[in-house]
Amino acid sequence: MDPSHSSRFRYLHGEIHHKPRYSRYPRWVGIGTQDQPNEEEARIFKVLVGRNALNFHAPSFAVDIVLTSDSNKTPRARVQRLLEQEDAFPLGKAITSIMPPAITADEPVASPSDRSRRALLLVGSPKISSPSTSGVLGGYLLKQLEERGWETVFLTLLPTLLKDKGRAERLAAANKADLILLAFPLYIDSLPFLLMRALETMAQQPQDESGISQKGLVAIVNNGFTEAYQNAVAVAICRQFAISTNMTWLGGLAMGGGEALFRGQPFEQTKRNGPPVVHVQRALDLAASALAGGWPIPDAAIKLIKKSPILMLPFRWWRRLFIKVANEHWRRGAAEHQIDSEAMQARPYAWAVHTSSVP
Repeated sequence: MDPSHSSRFRYLHGEIHHKPRYSRYPRWVGIGTQDQPNEEEARIFKVLVGRNALNFHAPSFAVDIVLTSDSNKTPRARVQRLLEQEDAFPLGKAITSIMPPAITADEPVASPSDRSRRALLLVGSPKISSPSTSGVLGGYLLKQLEERGWETVFLTLLPTLLKDKGRAERLAAANKADLILLAFPLYIDSLPFLLMRALETMAQQPQDESGISQKGLVAIVNNGFTEAYQNAVAVAICRQFAISTNMTWLGGLAMGGGEALFRGQPFEQTKRNGPPVVHVQRALDLAASALAGGWPIPDAAIKLIKKSPILMLPFRWWRRLFIKVANEHWRRGAAEHQIDSEAMQARPYAWAVHTSSVP
Protein backbone atom coordinates (compact mmCIF):
# COMPACT_ATOMS: atom_id res chain seq x y z
CA MET A 1 0.00 0.00 0.00
CA ASP A 2 1.28 3.44 -0.88
CA PRO A 3 2.08 5.20 2.46
CA SER A 4 0.81 8.49 1.10
CA HIS A 5 -2.65 6.97 0.60
CA SER A 6 -2.88 5.59 4.15
CA SER A 7 -1.61 8.78 5.76
CA ARG A 8 -4.38 10.82 7.38
CA PHE A 9 -2.39 13.44 9.30
CA ARG A 10 0.29 15.93 8.42
CA TYR A 11 1.93 19.15 9.56
CA LEU A 12 0.28 22.36 8.38
CA HIS A 13 1.75 25.69 9.46
CA GLY A 14 3.65 23.82 12.18
CA GLU A 15 0.52 22.10 13.56
CA ILE A 16 -1.03 18.67 13.12
CA HIS A 17 -4.08 18.63 10.85
CA HIS A 18 -5.91 16.18 8.63
CA LYS A 19 -4.36 15.68 5.23
CA PRO A 20 -6.38 17.37 2.43
CA ARG A 21 -8.03 15.09 -0.13
CA TYR A 22 -9.00 17.62 -2.79
CA SER A 23 -6.66 19.42 -5.16
CA ARG A 24 -8.06 22.81 -4.18
CA TYR A 25 -10.49 24.33 -1.70
CA PRO A 26 -12.71 27.42 -1.68
CA ARG A 27 -11.81 30.66 0.02
CA TRP A 28 -13.64 31.47 3.27
CA VAL A 29 -15.40 34.72 4.12
CA GLY A 30 -17.04 35.16 7.52
CA ILE A 31 -19.46 37.93 8.51
CA GLY A 32 -20.62 38.28 12.11
CA THR A 33 -23.33 40.56 13.46
CA GLN A 34 -23.61 42.23 16.86
CA ASP A 35 -26.44 44.20 18.43
CA GLN A 36 -23.93 46.00 20.65
CA PRO A 37 -20.14 46.28 20.26
CA ASN A 38 -18.24 43.64 22.24
CA GLU A 39 -14.55 43.48 21.45
CA GLU A 40 -13.89 40.13 23.14
CA GLU A 41 -16.79 38.38 21.40
CA ALA A 42 -15.68 39.88 18.08
CA ARG A 43 -12.12 38.66 18.65
CA ILE A 44 -13.31 35.12 19.44
CA PHE A 45 -15.50 35.05 16.32
CA LYS A 46 -12.71 36.25 14.06
CA VAL A 47 -10.25 33.66 15.38
CA LEU A 48 -12.92 30.95 15.08
CA VAL A 49 -13.52 31.75 11.40
CA GLY A 50 -9.77 31.80 10.78
CA ARG A 51 -9.27 28.43 12.47
CA ASN A 52 -12.19 26.96 10.50
CA ALA A 53 -10.63 28.21 7.28
CA LEU A 54 -7.28 26.73 8.27
CA ASN A 55 -8.74 23.33 9.16
CA PHE A 56 -10.76 23.23 5.93
CA HIS A 57 -7.62 24.04 3.92
CA ALA A 58 -8.94 27.32 2.52
CA PRO A 59 -6.30 29.13 0.43
CA SER A 60 -7.26 32.41 2.12
CA PHE A 61 -9.96 33.92 4.28
CA ALA A 62 -11.43 37.22 5.44
CA VAL A 63 -13.70 38.05 8.38
CA ASP A 64 -15.42 41.12 9.79
CA ILE A 65 -18.15 42.17 12.23
CA VAL A 66 -21.05 44.50 11.45
CA LEU A 67 -23.50 46.07 13.87
CA THR A 68 -27.22 45.58 13.34
CA SER A 69 -27.62 49.30 14.06
CA ASP A 70 -25.40 50.30 11.12
CA SER A 71 -26.97 52.01 8.17
CA ASN A 72 -27.68 49.91 5.10
CA LYS A 73 -24.70 51.39 3.26
CA THR A 74 -22.16 50.43 5.93
CA PRO A 75 -22.55 46.62 5.72
CA ARG A 76 -22.56 46.74 1.92
CA ALA A 77 -19.29 48.65 1.81
CA ARG A 78 -17.65 46.35 4.36
CA VAL A 79 -18.78 43.22 2.55
CA GLN A 80 -17.33 44.59 -0.67
CA ARG A 81 -14.00 45.17 1.08
CA LEU A 82 -14.15 41.68 2.56
CA LEU A 83 -14.31 40.12 -0.89
CA GLU A 84 -10.90 41.64 -1.64
CA GLN A 85 -9.42 41.32 1.87
CA GLU A 86 -7.01 38.59 2.98
CA ASP A 87 -6.53 38.09 6.72
CA ALA A 88 -3.62 36.27 8.33
CA PHE A 89 -4.43 32.80 9.63
CA PRO A 90 -4.55 32.75 13.45
CA LEU A 91 -1.32 30.94 14.30
CA GLY A 92 1.22 31.26 17.08
CA LYS A 93 0.36 34.06 19.49
CA ALA A 94 -2.82 34.86 17.55
CA ILE A 95 -4.30 31.57 18.77
CA THR A 96 -2.45 30.99 22.05
CA SER A 97 -3.29 34.49 23.31
CA ILE A 98 -7.01 33.79 23.07
CA MET A 99 -6.72 30.92 25.57
CA PRO A 100 -8.04 32.30 28.91
CA PRO A 101 -5.14 32.47 31.38
CA ALA A 102 -5.14 30.85 34.79
CA ILE A 103 -7.05 32.84 37.39
CA THR A 104 -5.06 34.30 40.25
CA ALA A 105 -6.90 34.79 43.53
CA ASP A 106 -5.80 35.86 47.01
CA GLU A 107 -8.78 34.16 48.61
CA PRO A 108 -11.38 31.53 47.61
CA VAL A 109 -13.79 32.80 44.97
CA ALA A 110 -16.60 30.67 46.41
CA SER A 111 -17.38 31.00 50.09
CA PRO A 112 -17.65 27.79 52.16
CA SER A 113 -21.20 26.77 53.01
CA ASP A 114 -22.77 24.73 55.82
CA ARG A 115 -24.92 22.86 53.34
CA SER A 116 -23.64 20.26 50.92
CA ARG A 117 -22.54 21.80 47.66
CA ARG A 118 -23.68 20.39 44.32
CA ALA A 119 -21.72 19.84 41.11
CA LEU A 120 -23.29 19.10 37.73
CA LEU A 121 -21.28 17.51 34.93
CA LEU A 122 -22.57 18.04 31.39
CA VAL A 123 -20.85 15.70 28.94
CA GLY A 124 -21.07 17.11 25.43
CA SER A 125 -19.66 14.17 23.50
CA PRO A 126 -22.09 12.79 20.88
CA LYS A 127 -20.65 9.32 21.52
CA ILE A 128 -23.42 7.61 23.51
CA SER A 129 -23.20 3.97 22.39
CA SER A 130 -19.81 3.59 24.10
CA PRO A 131 -17.86 5.50 26.79
CA SER A 132 -16.33 8.79 25.67
CA THR A 133 -13.03 10.39 26.60
CA SER A 134 -14.95 13.48 27.72
CA GLY A 135 -17.04 11.34 30.05
CA VAL A 136 -13.90 9.74 31.50
CA LEU A 137 -12.20 13.09 32.17
CA GLY A 138 -15.27 14.83 33.54
CA GLY A 139 -16.37 11.77 35.47
CA TYR A 140 -13.02 11.48 37.22
CA LEU A 141 -13.12 15.11 38.34
CA LEU A 142 -16.72 14.70 39.48
CA LYS A 143 -15.77 11.62 41.53
CA GLN A 144 -12.99 13.56 43.25
CA LEU A 145 -15.49 16.24 44.27
CA GLU A 146 -17.88 13.57 45.52
CA GLU A 147 -15.14 12.09 47.70
CA ARG A 148 -14.71 15.56 49.19
CA GLY A 149 -18.33 15.71 50.27
CA TRP A 150 -20.04 17.21 47.23
CA GLU A 151 -23.37 16.08 45.83
CA THR A 152 -22.85 15.25 42.16
CA VAL A 153 -24.92 14.73 39.03
CA PHE A 154 -23.56 13.21 35.80
CA LEU A 155 -25.55 14.07 32.65
CA THR A 156 -24.73 13.10 29.08
CA LEU A 157 -26.42 15.43 26.62
CA LEU A 158 -28.81 13.56 24.34
CA PRO A 159 -31.06 14.64 21.44
CA THR A 160 -33.94 14.75 23.97
CA LEU A 161 -32.42 18.10 24.97
CA LEU A 162 -34.24 19.52 21.95
CA LYS A 163 -37.58 18.49 23.46
CA ASP A 164 -39.34 20.26 26.32
CA LYS A 165 -38.87 17.38 28.76
CA GLY A 166 -35.15 17.17 28.08
CA ARG A 167 -34.70 20.93 28.49
CA ALA A 168 -36.61 20.92 31.77
CA GLU A 169 -34.42 18.13 33.16
CA ARG A 170 -31.18 19.94 32.33
CA LEU A 171 -32.42 23.28 33.61
CA ALA A 172 -33.59 21.77 36.90
CA ALA A 173 -30.18 20.17 37.43
CA ALA A 174 -28.38 23.40 36.49
CA ASN A 175 -30.51 25.52 38.82
CA LYS A 176 -29.62 23.29 41.78
CA ALA A 177 -25.88 23.24 41.02
CA ASP A 178 -23.24 25.43 42.61
CA LEU A 179 -20.65 24.29 40.09
CA ILE A 180 -21.21 23.30 36.44
CA LEU A 181 -18.53 21.24 34.69
CA LEU A 182 -18.52 21.11 30.88
CA ALA A 183 -16.60 18.17 29.42
CA PHE A 184 -16.55 17.86 25.64
CA PRO A 185 -14.45 17.12 22.55
CA LEU A 186 -13.46 19.89 20.18
CA TYR A 187 -15.80 20.03 17.17
CA ILE A 188 -14.80 22.24 14.25
CA ASP A 189 -12.74 24.44 16.60
CA SER A 190 -15.75 24.97 18.86
CA LEU A 191 -18.36 23.19 21.02
CA PRO A 192 -20.50 20.22 19.92
CA PHE A 193 -24.00 21.15 18.81
CA LEU A 194 -25.95 19.71 21.76
CA LEU A 195 -23.70 21.44 24.27
CA MET A 196 -24.16 24.74 22.45
CA ARG A 197 -27.93 24.25 22.56
CA ALA A 198 -27.73 23.45 26.29
CA LEU A 199 -25.84 26.66 26.99
CA GLU A 200 -28.22 28.69 24.83
CA THR A 201 -31.17 27.27 26.77
CA MET A 202 -29.52 28.09 30.10
CA ALA A 203 -28.73 31.62 28.96
CA GLN A 204 -32.36 32.26 28.03
CA GLN A 205 -33.63 31.42 31.51
CA PRO A 206 -34.19 34.11 34.17
CA GLN A 207 -31.55 34.33 36.88
CA ASP A 208 -32.00 31.83 39.69
CA GLU A 209 -33.90 33.39 42.58
CA SER A 210 -33.27 30.59 45.09
CA GLY A 211 -30.68 32.60 47.02
CA ILE A 212 -27.82 30.31 45.96
CA SER A 213 -24.60 32.22 45.42
CA GLN A 214 -23.23 32.73 41.94
CA LYS A 215 -22.58 29.46 40.13
CA GLY A 216 -19.10 28.47 39.02
CA LEU A 217 -18.26 27.22 35.53
CA VAL A 218 -15.38 24.96 34.45
CA ALA A 219 -14.54 23.60 30.97
CA ILE A 220 -12.61 20.40 30.19
CA VAL A 221 -11.86 20.22 26.46
CA ASN A 222 -9.94 17.59 24.52
CA ASN A 223 -9.13 17.44 20.82
CA GLY A 224 -7.85 14.75 18.47
CA PHE A 225 -4.52 16.42 17.72
CA THR A 226 -1.55 16.88 20.06
CA GLU A 227 -1.60 20.67 20.46
CA ALA A 228 -3.73 21.64 23.45
CA TYR A 229 -3.90 25.25 22.22
CA GLN A 230 -6.15 24.15 19.35
CA ASN A 231 -8.84 24.16 22.09
CA ALA A 232 -8.28 27.86 22.75
CA VAL A 233 -11.37 29.17 20.96
CA ALA A 234 -13.65 26.64 22.68
CA VAL A 235 -12.32 27.54 26.13
CA ALA A 236 -12.67 31.24 25.32
CA ILE A 237 -16.30 30.67 24.28
CA CYS A 238 -17.02 28.95 27.61
CA ARG A 239 -15.44 31.81 29.53
CA GLN A 240 -17.46 34.34 27.56
CA PHE A 241 -20.63 32.37 28.32
CA ALA A 242 -19.82 32.58 32.03
CA ILE A 243 -19.36 36.35 31.80
CA SER A 244 -22.56 36.89 29.81
CA THR A 245 -24.66 34.80 32.23
CA ASN A 246 -23.15 36.27 35.40
CA MET A 247 -21.49 32.98 36.38
CA THR A 248 -18.06 32.74 37.99
CA TRP A 249 -15.45 31.48 35.54
CA LEU A 250 -13.20 29.05 37.43
CA GLY A 251 -10.94 28.03 34.56
CA GLY A 252 -10.49 25.60 31.71
CA LEU A 253 -8.41 22.47 31.17
CA ALA A 254 -7.34 21.98 27.55
CA MET A 255 -5.82 18.68 26.47
CA GLY A 256 -4.51 17.45 23.15
CA GLY A 257 -4.55 13.87 21.85
CA GLY A 258 -7.57 12.93 23.95
CA GLU A 259 -8.76 9.98 21.90
CA ALA A 260 -5.22 8.67 21.37
CA LEU A 261 -4.60 8.67 25.13
CA PHE A 262 -7.95 7.37 26.40
CA ARG A 263 -10.24 6.00 23.64
CA GLY A 264 -13.06 6.16 26.20
CA GLN A 265 -11.24 3.87 28.64
CA PRO A 266 -11.14 4.62 32.39
CA PHE A 267 -7.82 5.59 33.95
CA GLU A 268 -7.17 2.12 35.36
CA GLN A 269 -7.58 0.44 31.98
CA THR A 270 -5.67 3.14 30.10
CA LYS A 271 -2.65 2.65 32.34
CA ARG A 272 -2.47 -0.98 31.20
CA ASN A 273 -3.36 -0.59 27.52
CA GLY A 274 -2.12 2.77 26.32
CA PRO A 275 0.30 5.68 26.70
CA PRO A 276 0.92 7.02 30.22
CA VAL A 277 -1.80 9.37 31.50
CA VAL A 278 -0.46 10.02 35.00
CA HIS A 279 -0.02 13.69 34.18
CA VAL A 280 -3.72 13.97 33.27
CA GLN A 281 -4.78 12.31 36.51
CA ARG A 282 -2.54 14.60 38.55
CA ALA A 283 -3.93 17.67 36.75
CA LEU A 284 -7.50 16.63 37.54
CA ASP A 285 -6.56 15.91 41.16
CA LEU A 286 -5.11 19.41 41.49
CA ALA A 287 -8.22 20.90 39.89
CA ALA A 288 -10.57 18.94 42.18
CA SER A 289 -8.67 19.95 45.30
CA ALA A 290 -8.82 23.62 44.31
CA LEU A 291 -12.48 23.61 43.26
CA ALA A 292 -13.56 21.78 46.41
CA GLY A 293 -12.00 24.55 48.48
CA GLY A 294 -13.63 27.32 46.46
CA TRP A 295 -10.51 28.18 44.45
CA PRO A 296 -10.19 28.41 40.66
CA ILE A 297 -8.24 25.79 38.69
CA PRO A 298 -4.53 26.37 39.40
CA ASP A 299 -1.99 27.17 36.71
CA ALA A 300 -0.08 23.99 37.57
CA ALA A 301 -3.05 21.84 36.51
CA ILE A 302 -3.52 23.80 33.26
CA LYS A 303 0.14 23.30 32.32
CA LEU A 304 0.29 19.68 33.43
CA ILE A 305 -2.64 18.36 31.39
CA LYS A 306 -1.19 19.60 28.09
CA LYS A 307 2.27 18.06 28.50
CA SER A 308 3.75 15.21 26.49
CA PRO A 309 2.42 11.97 28.03
CA ILE A 310 5.77 10.20 27.86
CA LEU A 311 8.27 11.20 30.53
CA MET A 312 11.41 12.91 29.22
CA LEU A 313 10.07 12.85 25.64
CA PRO A 314 10.13 16.36 24.14
CA PHE A 315 6.82 17.56 22.81
CA ARG A 316 8.08 17.71 19.21
CA TRP A 317 8.92 14.00 19.37
CA TRP A 318 5.54 13.23 20.92
CA ARG A 319 3.93 14.91 17.88
CA ARG A 320 5.97 12.79 15.46
CA LEU A 321 5.10 9.62 17.34
CA PHE A 322 1.43 10.63 17.38
CA ILE A 323 1.31 11.03 13.59
CA LYS A 324 2.90 7.62 13.06
CA VAL A 325 0.60 5.84 15.52
CA ALA A 326 -2.54 7.70 14.37
CA ASN A 327 -1.93 6.87 10.72
CA GLU A 328 -1.45 3.22 11.63
CA HIS A 329 -4.67 3.28 13.66
CA TRP A 330 -6.60 4.59 10.64
CA ARG A 331 -5.00 2.01 8.36
CA ARG A 332 -5.96 -0.87 10.66
CA GLY A 333 -9.48 0.46 11.12
CA ALA A 334 -9.93 0.64 7.36
CA ALA A 335 -8.61 -2.90 6.91
CA GLU A 336 -11.01 -4.24 9.57
CA HIS A 337 -13.92 -2.75 7.65
CA GLN A 338 -12.51 -3.89 4.29
CA ILE A 339 -11.95 -0.35 3.06
CA ASP A 340 -9.01 0.04 0.69
CA SER A 341 -6.70 3.05 0.40
CA GLU A 342 -8.52 4.41 -2.66
CA ALA A 343 -11.84 4.44 -0.81
CA MET A 344 -10.21 6.29 2.07
CA GLN A 345 -9.23 9.02 -0.37
CA ALA A 346 -12.73 9.29 -1.90
CA ARG A 347 -13.62 12.76 -3.21
CA PRO A 348 -17.44 12.85 -3.41
CA TYR A 349 -17.50 16.62 -3.88
CA ALA A 350 -14.81 16.82 -6.55
CA TRP A 351 -17.39 17.97 -9.08
CA ALA A 352 -18.09 21.05 -6.96
CA VAL A 353 -14.40 21.84 -6.62
CA HIS A 354 -13.72 21.46 -10.32
CA THR A 355 -16.64 23.67 -11.32
CA SER A 356 -15.78 26.34 -8.77
CA SER A 357 -14.48 29.68 -9.98
CA VAL A 358 -12.09 29.91 -7.01
CA PRO A 359 -8.55 30.24 -8.35
